Amino acid sequence: MLTLETATPTYQDIFESKNGQTYLELLPTIAKITSGQSFLYRQNGTASMVIDIRLTEMIDPTILQSALNLSLQRYPYLTSKLVEKNANYFLSYNEKPIIISETAELRSLGSLVVNEHLIDVTYSKNTLFVAYHHAIADGRGIMPFVNTLLYYYFGTKTQVWPKVDGVNLISDTMKPNEMSEPFENLKKEMTNRQDTPNLQHDGYQLLETHNSKDSATSYRYEIVIDQASFMKFAKAHNASPAIAVAIMIAQAIQKSYPNFNLPIIAHMASDLRLGTTNQNTFRNCVGSIVLPINQSIESDAQFADVATTFRQIIKESKQPEALRSSIMQMINLFDKLDSLPTLKDKQQMLAFFDNLLLNTFIISYSGQTKLGPFERYIKEMHTYMSGTAGLSIEMLAVNGEISIDMLQSFESDVYANTFTQILSDHAIAYHINQPTVFTTPKDNI
Repeated sequence: MLTLETATPTYQDIFESKNGQTYLELLPTIAKITSGQSFLYRQNGTASMVIDIRLTEMIDPTILQSALNLSLQRYPYLTSKLVEKNANYFLSYNEKPIIISETAELRSLGSLVVNEHLIDVTYSKNTLFVAYHHAIADGRGIMPFVNTLLYYYFGTKTQVWPKVDGVNLISDTMKPNEMSEPFENLKKEMTNRQDTPNLQHDGYQLLETHNSKDSATSYRYEIVIDQASFMKFAKAHNASPAIAVAIMIAQAIQKSYPNFNLPIIAHMASDLRLGTTNQNTFRNCVGSIVLPINQSIESDAQFADVATTFRQIIKESKQPEALRSSIMQMINLFDKLDSLPTLKDKQQMLAFFDNLLLNTFIISYSGQTKLGPFERYIKEMHTYMSGTAGLSIEMLAVNGEISIDMLQSFESDVYANTFTQILSDHAIAYHINQPTVFTTPKDNI
């Protein structure tokens, strides 16, 4: 049992642990950033991704710092900093500690303020913020760390240590290839193909984005829905949580502006690990599945038909040939980046990302957080980043609720209001928080 009196873990303890020693030993062989490159070469930096966790009680900073140092013994690679060499970025050992801070203002990752770290843990009153850089991790890569951090925080605070399946502890050894690049050692089975990911599709463009594509302001609408009533509806319509929300968002668009002349397209984030050699990797391994809606969705039968079609598209995207195709497109992009001699050349190549507008919207589901009895100490959990052009939907589930964060480059509440009306029509309980104008800071690397 851990208590503050008997266990005062330090940052240096991380590298004296078994996992820490493994990290230091393997770091020279896995240092180069490849799969996360599209988040590195941005002329003005990349905004942080944030996990926003609202607890039922005020946060104890001493316990939080202890829980952080303990958790990093299981995930020592999250202590890395970035070093640039010959226009490439490499992970490097960082001797400076990650120090929590009480602040409502998020801090710039990679900056001296955070000791050049690529994750940051801060808090304000009862809210805990975990910020991370998409160059090193995606949602699946960071959430195990978040779960372990919360486990040690609540465990130390309550002095209760339940067994929770799926939560990694400091006694657990890192999985094979957990630190490795996802696409290394892949045979180029389609060497005749030189295409890169196609990010433009002929989809319906939201009216609000015609004049706000370059908006520097981000708006967030937080809708928290009851998981039980929502899942009852989703299962009755052959829909997964992400599919059901995607279709409801499409319905909200159709109800708001019925005269759409192009397909409404949901760009759903997909995990490509199944097609890689290093399926345990924490690194960014996200692709996108294009889910078009070409019909009005007014009845339950139409909803179920679209959900069934989406399931089939997603199933086909996970077939070996489709996965290889998506991965090869990404490898081709990274190879082109690696061939460029200067940072400026790489920034110019990726400049199109800065104001990229994906019609009609983006949706990403980070999954279900399972912390057993500790979940009752979590009021809400959200995830977001600023700067996305158009409309992006982020989803997280915890403690019997699903958080839907609508991130927009325009102020209008028309889609949030119509979406909640759809929930009400289906007897799905929810509440909506006050709209927020927000910024997650860009990196300083």
